[in-house]
Amino acid sequence: MTAAEQQDHGESKDEGAGRSPIEGYVVDNMEGAVDQAAFLAGVDLPVAVIGARGTGKMYIARIVHTGAGGDPENIDVVDCREFRNRVDAISSIRRKLEGSQGKTLVFKSPHLMHREAQQKLARQISTRTFVDARPVSYLPNARYVGLFPDTLEHLQADYGLDDALASVFAGYPIYVPPMKERKKAVLRWAQKILFQEAQNYQRQVKGFSPEAEKAMLQHEWRGNISEIRQRVVSAVEHTDRAWISEVDLGLFLEVDDDPVSRSSNSSFLELMDKNAPVEDGYNPTAVDELDVALGVAVHTVLLSKIEPLGAWLDDELILAVLERYGGDARKAADFLQTSTRNINRWSSKIGDRTRDRKASLLWREPARLVQEWVREAPVPERSAQEFLQNLLLTHLENQNADTNIKGRSEMMGVSIPTYQKRLKTMLSSSQAPADRKQVTSNA
Repeated sequence: MTAAEQQDHGESKDEGAGRSPIEGYVVDNMEGAVDQAAFLAGVDLPVAVIGARGTGKMYIARIVHTGAGGDPENIDVVDCREFRNRVDAISSIRRKLEGSQGKTLVFKSPHLMHREAQQKLARQISTRTFVDARPVSYLPNARYVGLFPDTLEHLQADYGLDDALASVFAGYPIYVPPMKERKKAVLRWAQKILFQEAQNYQRQVKGFSPEAEKAMLQHEWRGNISEIRQRVVSAVEHTDRAWISEVDLGLFLEVDDDPVSRSSNSSFLELMDKNAPVEDGYNPTAVDELDVALGVAVHTVLLSKIEPLGAWLDDELILAVLERYGGDARKAADFLQTSTRNINRWSSKIGDRTRDRKASLLWREPARLVQEWVREAPVPERSAQEFLQNLLLTHLENQNADTNIKGRSEMMGVSIPTYQKRLKTMLSSSQAPADRKQVTSNA
């Protein structure tokens, strides 16, 4: 696993003396998931690892792999979010299976594959043969782990998981609980990440303030370990203080002493809560949270200084996609359904806006959530830029009582004619922002 992947799942390269030999372990048994993974390492059957985004599913997969005696570097992740069609999925998986001798194949979000690709994979794993080979050809000796963002039953009912593939992985599921159920581990992960990032940035930090620790223990951590890392990294980037505060982490409203801003933010959030459907056990996706954060940002900007939120949103999306693909402009362009020439052209403009964008407190939460969504989203079937811009445009139109079209176009970072064109396109489109399924699945 690369350093970036380790950071993505809260893991580190090594541990100090006296720590557990399990790589990245921070005395977080994940409510028994670690012990269960260690036990199932001795069972030669497919294993499902089930948990919300950022809970550490890949970390559990590595325990299954190494616990079975596998070489730590001999684990192969099959990212099913990246397959664009049935042929791509089937041919890519065939190559992975052919080269899997002695490996653990980890299928990330296999429910996102084309149905026929899922069915073929299920037949091959269950029979341990290449189903289209004549004469019969057996698969190499390998282990199989599937990473799923929700229960298999829910994914079958609502998100396209084929019954046959669900059955293959249903025998030994490992449930990784969210951080809100692992409160004792929150500060351990935060401290670990803080000192790693401080070293990366060559910063001297002493730790978190008591108020910051209290805020972390009260926070829901819907993005789980990934959100802890994002908030800690942002704090290290934005402050030079020795003690990281709750403000640096963005865990409370920095405008508490401003009655005008406080009342306006509260009103917007109360309105969202009032209109939101009530659902037991509702766990918002990253894009659900981003939608609310954009609404708060629009509401705040309408009462203060106009900022080009639309341009900033494009910037964050492009930067997040480039990070996802390790700076590979071609892959980023494929995800964004554009050309590498555009990626290179946009990069210079992003640089021009970086200082103002990073200095804005109101923008930190949308920026974090864009990064979180891009990291886990499947390759979208429609334009991700158009989708996110339509979310923002909807908020601007819904909250525009005292704002003329000139102000709204400035907040989108476009000219008035362009704003009008985008609005007309959105209103006439059959794929309105509410239709999110193609672009918002979480891995």
